[in-house]
This record gives sequence, structure tokens and C-alpha cells, in this order.
Amino acid sequence: MRPGRRDPAPAAATMPGMDLLIAIDAVLVLATALVTFAVVRRDLGRGTAAAVSAAVGAVVGLSWFLVVYLAVAAYVAALLAYVVARRLWSVRAAALGGVAAYGVVALASLAAFWVALDTM
Repeated sequence: MRPGRRDPAPAAATMPGMDLLIAIDAVLVLATALVTFAVVRRDLGRGTAAAVSAAVGAVVGLSWFLVVYLAVAAYVAALLAYVVARRLWSVRAAALGGVAAYGVVALASLAAFWVALDTM
């Protein structure tokens, strides 16, 4: 190298925070899928529960990039809504309640982020 010129940083060293976010997201996807499978397995059977768990993990994992930690809050709200509704009503009502709870909390979190960023 010539004097006065710096060696460009390798690509992996330029964004170490992104690697951490992807690792956290991967753990989050796995954890939400496993917990969801444990909760819905008895109601839906193994095959359907595995498909639902994979879909829930994917949705929570993708929403992690929009609302970060509030995706976990939305997941917990959906899981709680499912468990409570399952005790009171049918599996279909519980599933719809869980989806509605996740949607409401995730959209409210997204709106909160939007307002916070807009007022900066």
C-alpha cells in the first residue's frame, strides 16, 4: 500500500450491528415457532400445528424489522388472546382472536414508531 492510503475495511466489519439483528431475529423466529407449536399442537394436530407455527415464526420474524422489540409484545398479546379465547370459545374463534390481537398491537406499534420518528 502507498503511504497515506488506508486499507478499505472488509465488508463484514462495516456493519456488525446488522449481524446481531439477524441473529436475534433468527432466535426470535425459532422461539416463537416452538412456543406456538407447543400451544396449538393439541388443538390442531401435528401437521397443521407445524404449518401454523412456521407461519407465525415468519410473520413475527419479518415484523421484527419494522417494530423491533414490539413484535414480541404483539406476539405475546396474540398468544394470550388465543389461550383465553380457546378456553371460552372454539379453536376458530381463538385463532381469529389471536390474529386480530397481533394485528392491532403490531399496527399500533408501527404507528407509535412512525409518530416518534416524525416528531424527531
